[in-house]
Amino acid sequence: MHSGRWPNPVLAVLAALVFIASTGCADDPSPEVGALRVDQLRDGGLVWPVLEPRASPAFPYPADALEEGAGGETLLRIRISDSGRVDSVAVVTSSGHAVLDSAAVEGARLLRYRPAEHRGAPTAIWARLPIRYPVPASGG
Repeated sequence: MHSGRWPNPVLAVLAALVFIASTGCADDPSPEVGALRVDQLRDGGLVWPVLEPRASPAFPYPADALEEGAGGETLLRIRISDSGRVDSVAVVTSSGHAVLDSAAVEGARLLRYRPAEHRGAPTAIWARLPIRYPVPASGG
């Protein structure tokens, strides 16, 4: 019996995240989007949300942070609505740099997902999303 699920939704999410993390300027360190971790467990089949690929990165490295050599990881808690939009974002763990945290929040709001499904119907879901800003290499 076919359940209508994707063969492996976790791999689909990871592939989309790798695509986003790999886009950007070669001279600048690219922020790395970690794996989405769903906060809720549901009875019955839950199909995870799938990130829709974008032509441009949602998480540019802030110029101020590049100049300062700032890096770190911001852990976000996001709510993906039943339409696939991120409609709520909160910082769970700061990178230690307000400019990076703000960029992570702004970038998360631009993400679009194929919404999660519960028992065949689109559903809103809370998840945690790590965004890592690698420390820029000092060059000259």
